[in-house]
Amino acid sequence: MKKKLYRSLFHLLLLGYLNVATVLTAEAHNLKLFGRSSGASYSIDLNKSDWRWLSDKGKLRLGITATDYAPFNILVSKQYYEGLTADYAKLIADIVHADIEIQRFASQSEALDALKREEIDFLGSISGFENLEPELVMSTAYSELKPVLATRSNEANGLSFDLNGKTMALCTTYLPEAMVKTFYPNIKVTVYPTAVAALEAVAFGQADVYLGDAISTNFLTSRNYLNDLQLSDFSRLDARGLGFALKHDNPRLLRIINTALAAIPTSEHVTIIRRWSGGALLPQNEQLSFNLNEQRWMLQHSRLRVGALNLLPPLSFFDENGKFSGIGADILDKISRSTGLKFDVVRASNKQELFELLKRGEADLVLSANDPYARSRDVLISRPYLIAPLVLVTPEHSKNIDDLEDLTGKKLAQVPNSLAADYIKNHYPTVNITYVDSISSAAQAVAMSKVQGTLMNLMSARHLINTQYRDQLRIVAGATGSMADLLYSFAVDRDALELHSILDKALINISPEEIDEVISYWRNKAATSETTWIQYKPIIVRSLVIGGLMLLAAIIWITYLRKLVSKREQAERALSDQISLMRALFDGTPHPIYIRDRAGSMLICNTHYLKAMNVELEQVIGKTIVDAAFADQLQTQAMHEEYLQVMAEDSPRIQDKTVYTTDGRTLTIYQWLQPFKDSDGIVIGLVAGWIDVSERQHLLEQLQSAKKSSDDASRAKSAFLATMSHEIRTPMNAVIGMLELALKKANQGIVDRFAIEVAYGAAREQLDLIGDILDIARIESGRLSLAPERANVRELVEAVVRVFEGAARQKNLQLFLDFDLSCKSDVLIDPQRFKQILSNLLSDAIKFTQIGEVRLTVRALPGFDNERLALWLSVTDSGIGISEEDQAQLFSPFTQASNHNQPVRGGSGLGLVISRTLCEMMHGQLRLSSQLGKGTRIEIALDLLTLPDLPAIEVVKPKLQPQARPLKILVIDDYPANRLLLSQQLSYLGHQVSDAEDGAHGLRDWRNGHFDVIITDCNMPLMSGYDLARAVRDEEHNLNLSPCLILGFTANAQAEEKQRCVDAGMDECLFKPISLKDLSVHLNQVKTGPAPRLEPPQIMAGSEGIDLTSLEQLTRGDQNTIRNLLGDLASSNEEDMHRLTRFFFNHDLPGLSDLAHRVKGGARIIRAQHLIQCCEQVEDACSGLDSVRLLHSVEALQLAMEQMASQLEQHIGPPSEL
Repeated sequence: MKKKLYRSLFHLLLLGYLNVATVLTAEAHNLKLFGRSSGASYSIDLNKSDWRWLSDKGKLRLGITATDYAPFNILVSKQYYEGLTADYAKLIADIVHADIEIQRFASQSEALDALKREEIDFLGSISGFENLEPELVMSTAYSELKPVLATRSNEANGLSFDLNGKTMALCTTYLPEAMVKTFYPNIKVTVYPTAVAALEAVAFGQADVYLGDAISTNFLTSRNYLNDLQLSDFSRLDARGLGFALKHDNPRLLRIINTALAAIPTSEHVTIIRRWSGGALLPQNEQLSFNLNEQRWMLQHSRLRVGALNLLPPLSFFDENGKFSGIGADILDKISRSTGLKFDVVRASNKQELFELLKRGEADLVLSANDPYARSRDVLISRPYLIAPLVLVTPEHSKNIDDLEDLTGKKLAQVPNSLAADYIKNHYPTVNITYVDSISSAAQAVAMSKVQGTLMNLMSARHLINTQYRDQLRIVAGATGSMADLLYSFAVDRDALELHSILDKALINISPEEIDEVISYWRNKAATSETTWIQYKPIIVRSLVIGGLMLLAAIIWITYLRKLVSKREQAERALSDQISLMRALFDGTPHPIYIRDRAGSMLICNTHYLKAMNVELEQVIGKTIVDAAFADQLQTQAMHEEYLQVMAEDSPRIQDKTVYTTDGRTLTIYQWLQPFKDSDGIVIGLVAGWIDVSERQHLLEQLQSAKKSSDDASRAKSAFLATMSHEIRTPMNAVIGMLELALKKANQGIVDRFAIEVAYGAAREQLDLIGDILDIARIESGRLSLAPERANVRELVEAVVRVFEGAARQKNLQLFLDFDLSCKSDVLIDPQRFKQILSNLLSDAIKFTQIGEVRLTVRALPGFDNERLALWLSVTDSGIGISEEDQAQLFSPFTQASNHNQPVRGGSGLGLVISRTLCEMMHGQLRLSSQLGKGTRIEIALDLLTLPDLPAIEVVKPKLQPQARPLKILVIDDYPANRLLLSQQLSYLGHQVSDAEDGAHGLRDWRNGHFDVIITDCNMPLMSGYDLARAVRDEEHNLNLSPCLILGFTANAQAEEKQRCVDAGMDECLFKPISLKDLSVHLNQVKTGPAPRLEPPQIMAGSEGIDLTSLEQLTRGDQNTIRNLLGDLASSNEEDMHRLTRFFFNHDLPGLSDLAHRVKGGARIIRAQHLIQCCEQVEDACSGLDSVRLLHSVEALQLAMEQMASQLEQHIGPPSEL
């Protein structure tokens, strides 16, 4: 009897939803197409003949059957045809601009016969499972019929893969029974005429499982007709499509329909699916990608035990029937659908018991919050499926608790080993915690005033308040800072790596929309769960009694009131006039004004109040500010309490206040609250209003911000000046001090080479600092630019490494280069900036490494584009390392890491800032990782454009040029010290030098004599270097003179300055200071003939090839000293010859270069010119890759050193022999 009642109720509700009053007839009947989608904005490209055919035809005839096939075919009130197929028919009609006529037939066989007779053009809702006759054809599918299995809710986890021994309910219109029996041989199939009857059979226990398509099954079960049915799993049967049937000999119409269906975008398909699948986006049954280990693991563990907590609604709880429910249960159901795993739930009463289940192996996974307690249990935790903030719940009547600060010294109920308890301990240690076994017990303790509050997740708080503690509890504030959010995840044993990976993949596969649907379902269920007769029965009875009494009182008073009508009317007219006057005064005030009664409800307000708060009159009249809810809850509650306090204290209050409106505006107001009394002197309400001072406040904030910016700029300027004073004065102290010592010793006839080298090194450091400061200035002004050109990465890297090999060798460090040979192609890059980056990193690595090694690694990473090179470099050292605190500040200008009891660090702290900026300008990245005491690693990733190889050019061995003759050079500079220094440098290089003090004198000297080279300062009085260059070029052109080499010489090391010099007619621009080597390189541009024969310098008798003149000057003729020096030189020469042989056979190019430079220094003391030339040839050969040239150079140097050894032997003897 009960089943019949349910079945009748089901049919009644279904008919009420569909409004079906369809009368089946054997003949065709025309209906109106009611499609809910529009395709007016979609277009297709048909040929002219197709468009003409459609125009001539006028309309298309669509055939349908009279039987409802919800939601694909729905017939409404004998007039309208709607449903999923109707939506697509409407879209086709809009796209092809043709009307569609709907013809209904009593059965599908009659519709097919009509299609064959061409009484209709096409037939809808034809599935791919149907065997069409040869003369018919099916269009492209517009929907997919995925087979799904539906069972009773309490049997959803009991299905096996093959459904062995189950009874299946099947609709005749879906799949042939023989096909189902073939796939499921061990089941009993019962066929029903409609899908509704088949679902009823499962709901009422006549069958175990229903097989149908996903869309119609979800549509029928989601309407709450049968609450105990649910979709359990997807069937492994192949999915088929749903389309239109046409005659095979009508290809034109088939082409038009298929083209129109293809023009429908995916978003429209999704919208239609949502509309007709019960309002939800159906699971897509995407096949997750599991590796072999995970697939093997799932085959061995098809059923898993899940540990879950009770009394944690709506996240995890067991209902009155003992069924596991909540958000966690729904998430498990979705994981089961996507993976095929089945879950059996094991109940746990507390968190400790929950993890004991996992530890003892009685549960394979548990549902738990990702909190410190869970992380301490040596488990693996999956990605979270829910994030819930912690909120403070207090009794409804507590008015003096607004946040956790107000609970100091008071009691708070918390569950032990929970994130909320840890949060209270860490952030509010003065709050007393009372431990309870569950959050439900905590809420009960708060409601019974045993404690003053509890901290729980927001979803559970709302659920408990809406279902059990309405008007007893309230949420007053949320937790802030760290640990303020609860992450709900799954925890598995640390050894269950496969299960952990499977859960993460399954959770990632659940879309955010599905998560939102689950959360919305439980939120809505909590909001409506208590709307029952039992809840409202006392209110209704009490209302009826009060209403009856009020009605009786009204009848008694009616007679008496009639006698007062005339007097009342007269009084009302007078009162109305007075109210009109008050209203005019009230609304005429240009500021918001309002009046509230003793309870805080709005009595009256003017229009300016409504406009300021952006609300309507109906939203506020008769309501408290909390009920009106036009601002956030905390603000309205605080304002309401302030109103009540002012009226209770009977004292006006005037103050500034900040108010938030519904449209997101923030108002700063000057508010006044004034209580008013009745004739008995009792406060019955308050009059309030405010003046909007938001603009004044905004101007004040702007002023304060401007002042702060000005103060920050002033402090930054002071800090910059202090830093620059320290960084510049430090090397200047070394330069001045060492030069002063050198001068003092020079007065004593002593040449202090060490002091000069220290001063030179400090000056170079200062020059590098100035260059870094200029780079920082360019970076901050946005003027730092790159000059990319063709370059070879390997050549650039090796050039930088060669520079630092000597520094590494001096500190007994090993400098390794690990180069990937695949990086051999040329790329487009700024070579100078690239080398600047590597130099900064290698310099720092060597500087801060005392023992061990420095390694430079270069790799080419795989990429998707053969035209680009993904270059990866790393500089790794075994130095002192950098702490995490220093790493956070290391990329700020002028910032260095702490010493950490290591030798004092040098440098300005600009190298890393510049290097990272240059990497970012090259569209790359620079990352630093370091451990204190273990070393540092800096990685660089660059994406470079590769360049095609240049055509091979035959290398012609250059002919040896004759020795260049001395040049005649004119030096022009207004600063005497610079003029003298440059003249001395040129004289040292063997050239003839003349000088002038400004451009005018320089031009005169150039006219009076022929000069090969002019080196001029750019900025001088009377005539600048630019004007001088223009004047010289003009005269050379007018007089047909051969152009001389003009070199600009300036301290402004800017790329713009170099271009300015070239534009003025100069050949090149040199930057101060300049080394002898760079000066010599630029002077080699002058093409000269053979050098004139010079008379050999006078040397001492028997000393052919060496000159002891400078040595005699240094020793003031002391022959014993000369003999000792020559003896030391001979010993060093002997040792250097052994080193030369060893370095050459070991192919130690940096060692060879350093040795040649060292020998050259000794040769200059005795002016052994031939030996000096051999050393220079070895240095040049070491910088190239020509092994033949290197061999000849080393042999020549060996021979020259042997000759010098024999010559020194002739001079070493008793003093009398000298």
